[in-house]
Amino acid sequence: MKHQTTIPTNFPLWMRSNRVGFLAAGFAIAAWAPIIPYVKARFGLDEHGLGLLLLCVGGGSLFSSPLAGFLTARLGCKIPIMGATIVWALCLVLILVLEYLPLLIVILVLFGMAAVILEVVSNINGAMIEQVTGRTIMSGLHARYSLGGLVGSFGVTSLLGANLSVELAATISASFLILMVLWRGRNLFTEPELHPEHHGLKVPGGSEDGQEALPERIWSKRYLLHPTVLMISFMLFVLYLTEGAMLDWSSVFLVDERGVSLEQAGYGYAAFAIMMTSMRFLGDRIVLAMGRRRVIVLGTMIICLGFTLAALIDHALFTIASFALIGIGSSNVIPQLVSYVAKVKDVPMSISVTIVNCLGFTGVLLGPAVIGFLAHLISLHLTFVVLGVFTLSVTALSLKNLRQS
Repeated sequence: MKHQTTIPTNFPLWMRSNRVGFLAAGFAIAAWAPIIPYVKARFGLDEHGLGLLLLCVGGGSLFSSPLAGFLTARLGCKIPIMGATIVWALCLVLILVLEYLPLLIVILVLFGMAAVILEVVSNINGAMIEQVTGRTIMSGLHARYSLGGLVGSFGVTSLLGANLSVELAATISASFLILMVLWRGRNLFTEPELHPEHHGLKVPGGSEDGQEALPERIWSKRYLLHPTVLMISFMLFVLYLTEGAMLDWSSVFLVDERGVSLEQAGYGYAAFAIMMTSMRFLGDRIVLAMGRRRVIVLGTMIICLGFTLAALIDHALFTIASFALIGIGSSNVIPQLVSYVAKVKDVPMSISVTIVNCLGFTGVLLGPAVIGFLAHLISLHLTFVVLGVFTLSVTALSLKNLRQS
């Protein structure tokens, strides 16, 4: 059955605002990366102490996943995204001015919650557009997330490199994000549900697939315990964990293991984000040429190679190049896994996509704390090797369980 090709006249406005939501989510995560070494130095933390502090950010992500669905069910997508943007911006500035550690912990929890709410609600907004139009748009939206990550990391690193104080750099970044979302996010959805018939459209399955019950039914055991949904949630957790490693530990790795200055340390994540963003914009053509499963298998093998080379070859520029290689491998794996789970027949597309994003995305913020504990036990460069090997579990699961498509 073919999807209806007619789309609402305000579809371009929907897409523009949804892209801004993903840009904001990527920016919010990446702008934090160049600032982490300053927090580490200010409080005199070792890897173990930094891991504990990052665990607070990860804890916020665990609370925010169900909260995102709750807020969307009652307020739509626009208010949660704008509210989370403002909370994130305030937290970013407070992180750099607070000297009282217990209060900093509370702010880090709120910071993690706001960042993940941006990600999850933006995905829900995108799933609602797909529901109404019958179009597949998730890969392009994830490309904007990567672009936001690039802008956030490179922008903050450049501000610091221009000898601005870290407090001023954070304030400029926070102000930029608030203005962007308030200005360009006006057409995010304000209602909890959208129905295709309201726009003169028919989407295969319609309400019979349970699409209309996204916010209320998403945590049903029937969906949460579905084998394919659980498997892909685990795979996404592993892959988001590698992104979290680049986000929170690439700068620390370059400073502590490769002797790079604090001002230049953010270029490691920037190299990762540049390659991820570039390859995601080419992703649709790559998948068309190679097939979804081959892209996933090859991408995870490249991630493993990148982590291994970064850990074993002691040279700063080569380490940055290895981070870029990880970006190439990571670029199209997550969107294709999301696309794959959207086609699970007995779980509505919008529900399956939201569940795997909620559960998988915890790897970005929870995983780096685990990396801190491992780094304390076995060293940071050996932890990177472990991450590379762990990524091969996704390769094995893809070969065994995913159909070539």
